[in-house]
Amino acid sequence: MSSFSSNWSWRLLSIKGKLLILTGVGLTLLVFCVNSWTEVPVSSLHKRILKRGKVTNEESSNTAIWQPKVGIKWQIQLENAVEDIAIGADVFDIDLFDNAAATISKIHNTGAKVICYFSAGTYEDWRSDASEFSDSDFGSALEDWPGERWLDVQSSNVRKIMQSRLDSAKQKGCDGVDPDNIDAYGNDNGLGLTEANAIDYLNFLATESHSRGMSVGLKNGGEIIQSVIENMQWSVNEQCAQYDECDIYATFTDVNKPVFHIEYSGEIKVNNKLRVRVTNSQKSAACDANSAEKFSTVIKNMELDAWVEYC
Repeated sequence: MSSFSSNWSWRLLSIKGKLLILTGVGLTLLVFCVNSWTEVPVSSLHKRILKRGKVTNEESSNTAIWQPKVGIKWQIQLENAVEDIAIGADVFDIDLFDNAAATISKIHNTGAKVICYFSAGTYEDWRSDASEFSDSDFGSALEDWPGERWLDVQSSNVRKIMQSRLDSAKQKGCDGVDPDNIDAYGNDNGLGLTEANAIDYLNFLATESHSRGMSVGLKNGGEIIQSVIENMQWSVNEQCAQYDECDIYATFTDVNKPVFHIEYSGEIKVNNKLRVRVTNSQKSAACDANSAEKFSTVIKNMELDAWVEYC
């Protein structure tokens, strides 16, 4: 009897063990199948999202962002609305506030592109959105430029205003933007702004401009070229020939991005009226850069009105 009970208990234990093993195997197979069933769609969706994102980025870069060629002819006029557009320029750099969408459309009808200028790094008390800045946004006043103060480019309010300006540029039909005064780090700005702040801000402006289908350029700021050039489509430089630093900005033409270069003329009074005077040495220095570095060079007066002389 005890032998029978012992054998039966062993058999029962064996059966239970087998059942437990089979149950474990079954559960393992079930979990594997469920995981396989759920993972396939998730994986496929993930791949579709990545692919869709990739296509969107490619479409944006290929169809929306204008990259001007090296050496093209340009004109910059920041004083008053532009009227003289029949000068054969390929690019016009004009004031965002002073020019209407109709003016930009007329320029486009000549086959030229339009860069819209605004000061991204300073407050100007005559601008239509001047009241939107807060006192906490302001730094030091700019010497020799009445009504201007350095802006805290880290301020969320300043960045919000610049986003609105970019919206306006997009609505008016600008192909690109020329954000000026990003180089507070080299001036007594009263805010402790550094090169790192300028790099972060300029990359912010580039992202915002590109998201609106517009190009963007670096205005001066030779010290930060290497940190931002990848996001820039050109450089606007003032007086590199005068200060013997054109080789710094040639970094742009080396990678097939143009340098829109300005040298300023001297001025003399004739019958109590200012007249532009370009000396041979001024023109020679400006045009040497134009030739040697493949810059797009113009000679302008300091008012940056319609007058221009080319090499």
